Amino acid sequence: MIILMTRNRIIKISGYFIILLIFFNLACATIIPAKKEYYNIVKKNRTESMDFAFMKMRDFAREYPESIYTPKVRFAIAEYYFQTRNYPDAINTIISYIADYPDDKSTLFAYAILYKIISERRGNLELLEKLKEKFFSKPLFLIFSEAKIKSYNSILNNKYKIAEYVEKVEIFKNNELFCAVTP
Repeated sequence: MIILMTRNRIIKISGYFIILLIFFNLACATIIPAKKEYYNIVKKNRTESMDFAFMKMRDFAREYPESIYTPKVRFAIAEYYFQTRNYPDAINTIISYIADYPDDKSTLFAYAILYKIISERRGNLELLEKLKEKFFSKPLFLIFSEAKIKSYNSILNNKYKIAEYVEKVEIFKNNELFCAVTP
């Protein structure tokens, strides 16, 4: 009787183990291709045309919407539209990106690109004011420094930096002033 109970437990435990292995394999089957494809996109951007990388980024965003790399890819898509002066698609992509990833590291930089587009094109002044509020909505605590600095490196090889001062916010792209926001 005791041997039979132990045997049933072993069979039951091994059944659970097999189920866990199946789930683990399924998870890896979706994670590994996404990671490989993401690094393929990064490599394509460095070695080939940015246009080819852009096509791969759009495919990636469609095929792997839940990947950990998707926010970076979607930000790069918005960046591509901005760099190619396709402002309507840039605005739509940025707004969608911000809605889907409000707490991502690059969201503040997406706001900066949107701010730059709207301010330079003399766009919607209400939206411009709301964007300004985003930059100054959180209290800024500066201890032993005059600015709070955040940075982000994008897939498209752009290096962004935001310097938050008490009276202004300066956004740099590749070490050049991209835009400045004052309250």
